[in-house]
Amino acid sequence: MHDATTPHAATTPFWDKVISAFWLAFLGILGVNMVSNMVIYGEPFVPKEIHIEKFGFPIEVVAEETTGGGDAGPAKMISSLPLIAAASLDEGAAVFKKCGACHTIEAGGANKTGPNLNAIVGAEIGDHNGFKTTDSLKAIGGAWDYAKLDDYLENPKRLAPKGSMSFAGLKKAGDRAAVIKFLASNTPGAPAFPSAEAPAAAAEPAAAPAAEPKK
Repeated sequence: MHDATTPHAATTPFWDKVISAFWLAFLGILGVNMVSNMVIYGEPFVPKEIHIEKFGFPIEVVAEETTGGGDAGPAKMISSLPLIAAASLDEGAAVFKKCGACHTIEAGGANKTGPNLNAIVGAEIGDHNGFKTTDSLKAIGGAWDYAKLDDYLENPKRLAPKGSMSFAGLKKAGDRAAVIKFLASNTPGAPAFPSAEAPAAAAEPAAAPAAEPKK
């Protein structure tokens, strides 16, 4: 016979504690969620449609100033001509090291992937020291005066779009002034340097020569 005084296993103090702990945990989690929803949404339950206009905190970023682009057009080149006379030859020699992979400068120096640049200042634009140059470079015309050198060194592809010069150019006017003075120091009878009083304001780069017609 079943002893009515023997408690059923499901009603023992152990299982009572387990069930109570489960419901307490459930109610605790539910309560935390309801409180969180009240703080975030103003009601205990998440609305069906949530429209979040802004997430987090806005971060203001100060826009960098630019010297060109946008409606103002591309930045104009700053002429290095007024800086040449006062430029440092040592600095020019240091800047010329960027060109040393393709050019030599000493008299009688060998041509590399580019011509030897001894006596380049004032020379006619074209073949130089036995180096055959491209038709794109020859199309510039005239001589390598200081203005042409300044313009070409700032952006070689502007004057000779199809030239073999792969160098991106010297964007700092001070660097161009120094290397031009260095080139002049390796040019016997180089022309006098431009006056330091010449306008150093933004100069309009020379236009590239017209595209050569396809043959």
